Amino acid sequence: MLVLGVAKSGFGGGIGILAVPLFLIALPAGPALGMLLPILIVADLFAVWQHVQHRDSRHLRPLLFGALFGILLGTLVLLSIRWLFQDPTAAEPIRTPELTRALNGVVGSACLLLVLLQVYRSTGHRDLEVPRGPAVARVFGCAAGVASTLAHSAGPVISIYLLEQRLPKRALVGTAAVFFLTVNLVKLPAYASLGLITGGTMQDALWTLPLIPVGAVLGLRLHHLVPEKPFTVLLYSGTAAAAVYLIWKASIGSG
Repeated sequence: MLVLGVAKSGFGGGIGILAVPLFLIALPAGPALGMLLPILIVADLFAVWQHVQHRDSRHLRPLLFGALFGILLGTLVLLSIRWLFQDPTAAEPIRTPELTRALNGVVGSACLLLVLLQVYRSTGHRDLEVPRGPAVARVFGCAAGVASTLAHSAGPVISIYLLEQRLPKRALVGTAAVFFLTVNLVKLPAYASLGLITGGTMQDALWTLPLIPVGAVLGLRLHHLVPEKPFTVLLYSGTAAAAVYLIWKASIGSG
């Protein structure tokens, strides 16, 4: 959780996805998703408190519009799995290993492709550009909403989009912070109704919360210390690492 706090407050949350698999290793998918959500919200609150005044509303509004639709789609998928393929009275009503593997593969491949595109452009080739505009932001937001709902894995998607907009680092982190806080709060009712958040998961989450403010303070310190260009390189590198990890998770068949 220290890594999560550092990622949210220092680098916009993209590399924070590397903390998610640690929970998925220790816990089954359902309890892990439910336990992580309140932890993510606390980390988001600290990041918003530190960076909210620097958010870029031009990009934030269409991203959130798309994300709301993506959260709805993701929730419908979870409901379908629960009621069509699993026993809704089971202790762990939501288990989505196949779906999670597929999602990891798609998100990881898309993000890695966009990182490689940036590397290609950095060599002087400007013939390939990621399209811009509100419609593209809504598409990225929708993809992030689905990925976030199903596997808390929207970080690389949003990092790539905001990096492509050439935002200053403080604006990038502030925009990402508000986006993730809003998305995670919207997910709360769906997770509670699906049985992913219970008194037990909330109690377990409380034990890890003290590490979040420590990570947030350290993350903010690193954010100020790292210059603009190295910050961009670091964020692209972190996104690439997260993308490779997602592809690897999809290929080994562990969900």
